[in-house]
This record gives sequence, structure tokens and C-alpha cells, in this order.
Amino acid sequence: MKKKLFLNMMPIAALSVLPTIAISCTNTKQKDKDAQSNTQFEVQLAEYEKHYKVFNDTIAKHKKELEEKYKNIQKRGNTKEQTKQLTAEKDAWVKEKTIELQALRKNVDDNYLKLRNLKDHKTRLVKLIHTNDEHGRLVFDNGKYNKYSGMQGHAEILGSNFSRDLLLSAGDLIQGQPLSDSDKGVTISEIAALMNYNAVAVGNHEFDYGLTHLFEIQKKTPNMPFLSANIVWNQKAVTDKVKDIDGKDAVADELVFKPYIIKELASGIKVGIMGITTPDTAWTSSPKNSVHVTFKDPVQEGTKYAKELRDKGVNIVIALTHLGVDRQNKEWDSRTFANNVEGVDLVLDGHSHTLVKAEKINNTILTQADSYTKYLSELDIYIDTETNKITKVNQQLRTMEETELLGGTINNNKIIDEKITKLKAEFEKINGVKVFDNPIDFIHTTSNKVEEANKSSALGRQKQTNLGMFVADALGWSFISDKSTADGQKYNLDNTIAFVGGGSIRENLVKGPITRGNMFAVSPYGNRIAAVELKGDKLIEVIAHGAKKIFSGGFAQWSKNVKLNINFEPTDKIYNPVEESIKINDKAIDKNATYYLVTDDYILVGGDEYNMLNYAKITDGSVKLIFEGSDMLQELIKYGQHITKTDFKATENNPFGDAQIDFYSAEKLPKNVVVNHKAPAATTTESAQ
Repeated sequence: MKKKLFLNMMPIAALSVLPTIAISCTNTKQKDKDAQSNTQFEVQLAEYEKHYKVFNDTIAKHKKELEEKYKNIQKRGNTKEQTKQLTAEKDAWVKEKTIELQALRKNVDDNYLKLRNLKDHKTRLVKLIHTNDEHGRLVFDNGKYNKYSGMQGHAEILGSNFSRDLLLSAGDLIQGQPLSDSDKGVTISEIAALMNYNAVAVGNHEFDYGLTHLFEIQKKTPNMPFLSANIVWNQKAVTDKVKDIDGKDAVADELVFKPYIIKELASGIKVGIMGITTPDTAWTSSPKNSVHVTFKDPVQEGTKYAKELRDKGVNIVIALTHLGVDRQNKEWDSRTFANNVEGVDLVLDGHSHTLVKAEKINNTILTQADSYTKYLSELDIYIDTETNKITKVNQQLRTMEETELLGGTINNNKIIDEKITKLKAEFEKINGVKVFDNPIDFIHTTSNKVEEANKSSALGRQKQTNLGMFVADALGWSFISDKSTADGQKYNLDNTIAFVGGGSIRENLVKGPITRGNMFAVSPYGNRIAAVELKGDKLIEVIAHGAKKIFSGGFAQWSKNVKLNINFEPTDKIYNPVEESIKINDKAIDKNATYYLVTDDYILVGGDEYNMLNYAKITDGSVKLIFEGSDMLQELIKYGQHITKTDFKATENNPFGDAQIDFYSAEKLPKNVVVNHKAPAATTTESAQ
């Protein structure tokens, strides 16, 4: 295994010794000129780095102070008035610090621009800002569960004393929050373009609204291309007469998007920037939206286009990879990409929502800035123009607190503010109406670290949650309500079960008045309820797959009538259900009996690799589509309204509608799914009770 060198605020050890350069003794004047130029650069570099250190030290100090002020508000804000007063005091303090910090940042900016203008020397400095997996985060949010700067917050600080050479995103920009999703990512894309993002990688969730819609976004943001070097049209696109972004007929094996761009920077450096998209887009976005494309091997295509960029004379090559780290499929892991790709100097990664501080793998530097605009990664990249190698990287990860300290909540950019204000007004018309009152906290998306596994993920990707069970029960309730009246079949808790992937639930649902917008945040994808008929042996296969997908979006959240134990198997390093522990309504599964499985249309086309449920491709009749229902969001609202009625009555002949909402409270929620992260101590396991 290759050693990784961590580079945050330090030179790349393996590259810090520059190669000896042979200089002709016959050109004394040129030698003297070069020496003078390099000396001038070194003097200016020292001045820049001095001011940069002062700024970084000061903002780090004030960040700690701001964190303490927030803790004090939580500790002492016992009443609304106290909280209001403490918040006002905090805001006044922040305002003072913003003035101080912007003055320091101006010193940094002025000296950086002087440094950039010194072009006759072999070392050049490139200042690069990058984000990834913004997922529709438009506005600054310092709430209890959401803590991020938002694109608007980043726009504010980048618009003042923050000159840079490049601003890049590693993808998953357009989807993820109710406000942004209400126009399917158009506004957030326009805002990113106004911020002068130079390029965005095509992430898996760029496919969520279909290729045609993404092409329309691209036409609105022509100076901010969506890049992917490994997505090509397939033969089905030709057969179906699909049109490309220019309205021409798709051609098999031709690229769907631009593979790369070349930017010549103010310092004279030429940079090649390519996009790489995870092949798992075929099932981690709605599979129906990628049936006309093929995802080619990331390493092979990365190497191919890096060579093409080198042939065009670029100094360095940057890959915006929407691949992710620590993946079960190592073939598509960004560290595998960095270790094996040829000709790529810097990998700016996304997809796994991981904070990866700059590290060196083989000859390539890799970093990822977590997700949701939690961080703004600021990279100072030092390039030797004689060898075209990166010799040093300094990284600063700007947090939400730093955004606030630099004035990121002021919203001085009127064009961006007007766009968001307009979108909010349109959104609130349909989503601001209360749909029901919720007396309990449904927690699902809050991050949690499982110490035994040394892994972190949203709770709903590692264990049963009350919101996961609520959503699954709502699907079962909707199915029986609609289906039983249509065919007279007896559907009950013995033969009907429901589930969703934990990753399809995108927000917590906290107690208080619930609006349509809140529910839209929980289920933003526009999926529809669907159900299949299958035998018990196939159902066991589905349950096993849902367990194996732990720590990912495919981890199954089951309805209230499903019980199982899941054990970690150290030999294979996977999680498996204990088959004898699996119960449907407290009964063992009959492998030859017929069951009715309710889920969403995403799962039933092979989403999250539930290929055993992709009925359209199963020709032996073992999985039959029996129901296509309503929009999930609509049914979740109906179910929430049903179980919160003050005059609640159990739904007749529908056991999924027989309990009020407090059934899902932390005190009453049945612990049906038990996950054991340690290797089993004995060969037998007690069934979940």
C-alpha cells in the first residue's frame, strides 16, 4: 500500500527538493536576469506568506471565540429574550471582527496579486478554491441540525478581498434541498455561475432530473461547463433518437459532456481541468435517467485525457472526480484513481461526503471538502514551470464560522440575493402551508460515528430509525389503501412489507408544525410508490442486500412488521442478516410463499443495486410489478395527517394505519432491527424482539 503524505499547511515532502537545473554559462545576462527575477519573487512570496499567516492565525483565534459564544447562547439562553439578547451581543462582536479580518484579508489579497503579476520566474503560485457535493445548499444555515455556509455565504466572502485563479466544484451541485429542488437546481446553478465557478464535475445527482434538464441548465450557464470525460452515449440512445445538448442525434460512443477545459491563468500558467463521474450513477441516481449512456472506466479515461491535455501544452492537470473515498468498490475509489491514473497532478474529489485533507498518493495530490458547503477549501499551489510539477501545497479549510466572521451573512450581493428571494417566494406559495402538527422528533440524517466499525454516516444508513419506519409504514399504508379496493386481495402484516433505502430520506423531521416544504425535505426526489409480488426466497435476498448496504444510501429501512438481526462477518468484512432471526409479523419467512413488497420506483429499476427487484429485466417471472401508486411526498403527507388526527381512528382493513404518531416516539418505537458491529461471539444469535 502506498504511503499517503498529509499536506495541510505544509510542503509536499517528496517534492520540496527542487531538481537541479542546468544553466548555460554562455548567457550571463539571462542568468543575471533570472536570478534577479527569482530573488524578487522570493521577497514578494515572503511578504505574502507573512500576511497570510497573520490572517490565518487571527481568524483561527476568533473562530474559537465565536464557537464559545454559540455555546454560551445554548447554555444561558433559557428564554427567548435571553437568547435574543445573547445573539445580538454575538452579532455586534462579529461585526467588529469582520472589519478587522477584512483589513487583514486585504493585505493578503494585495500581496497575492503582486505575486501573481511576477511572471519571469520558474515558480508560480496558483490560488484555487474548491467545493463539492453542495446538494442545493443555497443559504447560510446555523440551525440545530444544519450547519453550513450555503452558496450565498460563500459568494459573499469570495466577493471581497478573495482573489483567486480558479473556483471549482467536484459535482452534485443541483439537487438536495427543498428550496433549490423546487426549480430543479436552476437557481443554484445560476448562482454558481455568478460566483464565477470555472467548472463543475457531473455528479451522480446531476442526473436526478434527467439529461434534458441538465442540458437546459448548461445552456443557462455557458461559462460554467459541467464536465465528464467518462460518459458516452450508448446504442439505445441512437435507437431512441435521443438528442444531445446541441439538439443533434446522439452518436454511440461519443461524449455526452465536455471532457475538459483549458484555462490560461493571469500568471501565465495553463491548467487542464477534466471531470470524472462515478459509474455507480447508473443506480445511485434514478436508473431511468441514465439508460442512454455508458460510464467508462475512470482511470483509463483520466489517463487518456490527461495525455491529450499534456499534448496541448498545459502545465498541470486537475481532475474533478465525483468518485469518493473508502468505497466498497475499490475500482471506483478516488484513491485508486489517484494511485493509478497517469498525468494528473491534483484530484479534487466528491461523492463520499468526506473531509480529506490534502494527501499525496503516488504522484498525485488528493483532497475532498466534505459536503453541503460545510467547508470552502483554499489551496495555494506552488508550481515549478521548468518541470511542470507541483512542489508545495498549502490548504486552509474555511468553516461556517469563518464565513460568518468574514461577513458571509450580510448578503451584499444583490443579484444573488434577489434570485434567492424570488425562489423563496415561489417556493413558499406551495410549500409554506402547514400539513400537520408533529409532537415528536424524527431523527434520521444526523451523522453518527460507529466506534466499533470506525465509520461515520447518517443514522439512517447504519441503524433502524423512527423516520425510516414512518416512511416505510406510509408506503405500506398507501399500497393497501389503494390496492385492496382494486382487486379484493387480502393484504396484511403477514404478507405485505415495505422498505426504502436509508439514503432516500434526506432530512430529519423535528417536532412542531410541519409544512409541505418540511415533508419535501424528507422526500425530495419525486419518486412514486410501487410494489412487486415475489416469493419468500427472493424476499430473503432483498433483506440480505439491504443489510449489506450498511453505511450507504441503500441500507434498508423496514416497515414495523419486519424484524431481523444483522451481524458483522469479520472474514468477509461484510454485514449479513442472521437468517433465522428474520421475521415478518413475528413469523419466519416461507421461502415458497407469496409476499408483496412495497417500495419506490427508484428501487424497482435497480437503484442502490437492488438488481434482484428490477422486474423489467427479470424474465423468469420471479418478480412481478403489481402496483404503481402516487407520488411519495403526497402519500407521506396523507399518512402524517392520518396518524396525527385528534379524532384518530384506525384505517379499516389496513394494519399500517392502526397506530397514532406516538408509536414512533423514542420511548415506544419497537427495536425490530438490531445491528451487531462486532464479530458474533457464538454460532447462535438471539432473534430480535
